[in-house]
Amino acid sequence: MERTRGHSVACGCVWLIVLAAVSWGGLGLSGGAGSPRPTSDAPSAVAGADTTPPRELVVEGGPNAEGWYAEPADYRWSAQDPESGIASCQGGAIEPIESVVATTVYGSCTNRAGLSAPYRGFSYRYDGTPPTLAPVVTRSVVTRFGVVVAEARGTDALSGVARQSCNGNRSLSTRRLGPHTVTCSARDHAGNLATAQVRYLVIDPRQRET
Repeated sequence: MERTRGHSVACGCVWLIVLAAVSWGGLGLSGGAGSPRPTSDAPSAVAGADTTPPRELVVEGGPNAEGWYAEPADYRWSAQDPESGIASCQGGAIEPIESVVATTVYGSCTNRAGLSAPYRGFSYRYDGTPPTLAPVVTRSVVTRFGVVVAEARGTDALSGVARQSCNGNRSLSTRRLGPHTVTCSARDHAGNLATAQVRYLVIDPRQRET
């Protein structure tokens, strides 16, 4: 009988050990070199699989189509990276120093895997001064229904005058007697705009005779 009781106790201990092992395994508490472990840096693991640097590198806030800035501005590089995403991009502020000599700056973007796009540069020049205007009319005093022509005579020492006109390039009216004011404008290649006015007088032909 003592032997039977000892056998029962031994069997009970074995079952307790089996149940404990199953319970610990079910809770994910079992050890071992090959056991999966929860991790909090899953994005880094995904990013580490990205072996392609960012692409489509472009600059935002760049100069106008002719390569000029007319006022202080910030610029920033941007790019696309569908795998790990963009972590950071370089940028800065232009130097608002008027010069016809171009300044070149370079930049890039880095993805979450630590890869950077090949550096790319852009050149710019700065002109923050509007053109100078000295408008004139061919005849400051003209008889009614006569012809008068206005010229803007714009000049710009840095980027140069891109376009200029008086009265929007429309013919000047001489139908109404009395003083008239015409507005002339000039815009340089950097985008600066200047305006000035010039006057002419329309008189009756009989006034001219007297």
